Amino acid sequence: MRLGTKLTLYLSLIIILVLSGYGYFHILSRRDILIRKMKVEVKSIAWTLKVALEKAVLQKDVIFIQELIDSVSEPRQTLGVFVYLQDKELLLHSNSLEGDFDSFVTLIRKSTQEDLPQEEIGTYRKIPIFSYTLPLKNKKGKAVGGFSILQHTSFVEDDIRKAEWGIFITLLILIGGTVTLILLSTRKWISQPISQLMGGIANLAKGNLNTKIDLKRKDELSELAQAFNQMADELKKAQNRIIKEAETKLELERNLRQSEKLATIGQLASGLAHEIGTPLNIISGRVELTKRRPEEKEGVQKNLDIIAQQTERITKIIQQLLGFIRKKKPEQKNLNIPNLLETTLDFLDLEIQKQKIKVEKEIREDLPPVMGDPDQLQQVFLNLILNAVQSMPEGGILRLSVSSKWISKEGIEDDQREYVVLSVVDTGIGMEKEVVENIFNPFFTTKEDKGTGLGLTVSQGIVQDHEGWIEVKSEIRKGSIFKIYLPAFQPEVKNGG
Repeated sequence: MRLGTKLTLYLSLIIILVLSGYGYFHILSRRDILIRKMKVEVKSIAWTLKVALEKAVLQKDVIFIQELIDSVSEPRQTLGVFVYLQDKELLLHSNSLEGDFDSFVTLIRKSTQEDLPQEEIGTYRKIPIFSYTLPLKNKKGKAVGGFSILQHTSFVEDDIRKAEWGIFITLLILIGGTVTLILLSTRKWISQPISQLMGGIANLAKGNLNTKIDLKRKDELSELAQAFNQMADELKKAQNRIIKEAETKLELERNLRQSEKLATIGQLASGLAHEIGTPLNIISGRVELTKRRPEEKEGVQKNLDIIAQQTERITKIIQQLLGFIRKKKPEQKNLNIPNLLETTLDFLDLEIQKQKIKVEKEIREDLPPVMGDPDQLQQVFLNLILNAVQSMPEGGILRLSVSSKWISKEGIEDDQREYVVLSVVDTGIGMEKEVVENIFNPFFTTKEDKGTGLGLTVSQGIVQDHEGWIEVKSEIRKGSIFKIYLPAFQPEVKNGG
């Protein structure tokens, strides 16, 4: 329910209650005034009648008394008169009255005994009346009887009903006019300004920071509109600052990426020159040696074999470099990591036996599958296991385990999910802290003539393309631990209708 409607209802309810209360008490007051007026009129008639009746009683003129009380009963409001004379036990009454006189005789006797007027509001033959009783006295002042005058009170009720209808109609007009006035006032001074404010807020929420609310008035809503306009201006300024800062930041990022690109190109060029330089020098030397001694067939053949080996080495370096630069998108297949690991071990079986290495495997059952490229992941497994084997030239133990773990990716506390974890643990020579920190950098190697320094770099890129990561721990003369985290496949759950 809108605020203007609520305010209209509350104010209307208060006004209705106030006016209704006023009408109720006005009717009560009106009733009291009419009854008092009626009593005054009846008492005035009674005292006038008392003088005439006392004179008639002294003259013992019963006929006059009867005519007198009948004449008093002629007005519509006066029901009738009772006259009771004690000494003669005579009861006279207006012709308009019929029977049931005992209660009035009792009132007359009481008034006579106490020498006081008696008044009472009651009913006579189910007719609402007001009775007023006075004693009648002789010349000596002795009470010889009394009389009661009965007055209709129904005319009072008629007047009250007329007053009620008049007040009711007046209240309806007042309430209708007041409610209409309140409704129009709340609409103009409350509902419309609030609607303007709500419209401005809605426009601002949609991103229109040029929104302005114009309330030409002097009250709290106008102050609120001014505060809103000021807020919109500040938001506009803040937006402009953010846009400017974002543009500056974007330009800096472009420059930084360009610098990083140049640095990477320089690093790759330097590494490539270093890696290819050695075999090129060897090839150049063997060519010169062959030119000098072309007649030595055995020497020429040896030089050609060396040249072929070094050419193959250069080709391998370039292929790995291209593989690093031109990353292809992983082919998504449903993979069983333990099976892929067994296939990889088959490739390295001779190398493992040659190094006299003992393999220990711990594979958890019911592992979830992994979505990934089997060729790329096998390249990663092959690289890590081969590095582990080569780190144990005098033999050792190679521990391979596959398990699953619920964990957040790279320190993010929220959004935990299940990962399949492959651990490659060796008891080899280990690595220093500085080596561990640089192990994934391109062309970084500790194998001198044997390695290109791209194997782990490529492996890390492949794992990251599969939304995973590699963890490394190593100690000198104790060995190394490589852990590959790959997200478990989570099929979409479709809600049944």
